[in-house]
Amino acid sequence: MLLNINSIRECSKSEGIGKRFAIWTQGCMKRCRNCCNTHMQPIIKKHIIDCDDIIEQIKYSKENYHIEGITLLGGEPILQSKGLAYIAKWCRENNLSVILFSGYTLEEINASNFDRALELLKYTDVLIDGEYIDELYDEERGFIGSSNQKIYFFTDVYTQKDFDNYKGYISLELIIDNNTIKINGWPSNFK
Repeated sequence: MLLNINSIRECSKSEGIGKRFAIWTQGCMKRCRNCCNTHMQPIIKKHIIDCDDIIEQIKYSKENYHIEGITLLGGEPILQSKGLAYIAKWCRENNLSVILFSGYTLEEINASNFDRALELLKYTDVLIDGEYIDELYDEERGFIGSSNQKIYFFTDVYTQKDFDNYKGYISLELIIDNNTIKINGWPSNFK
């Protein structure tokens, strides 16, 4: 099973609670004004990667970086639910948490016909849903972009208190790899 991936970070502290393996998918049909990942919106082939190869990378990160889970973002992960559900299931079976960011609301996902979207939710611990709305930008919510976005806890792995610990948390990570600088976090709002 293949995924169209924009980027992977083996260990990030900017994309959710604790150390996380972050997967940014390529492609999004939403066009949120001032989206921080506009380069991930086009529905184009970027890096086509087999799900089992990503799982091998996650295993490596678990053993070497002691990650506590994965974060799925994009782009729009819901557009690639089938492969991501496969990965999320493996993670849950191996004691890794799953945080999913989606521009779609939970209601839209439940009403959609995206292939395996409900299966992906089944293996998700926390969903942060809703489009980013620039006028509702809220840096008090840590890694959650705007105040309209809701947090859904599908398991007891995390609670609202865990997220409250990140209030006002602004993070920027720089990785220099093969003469390329990669930035994640909130670079445009970093103080």
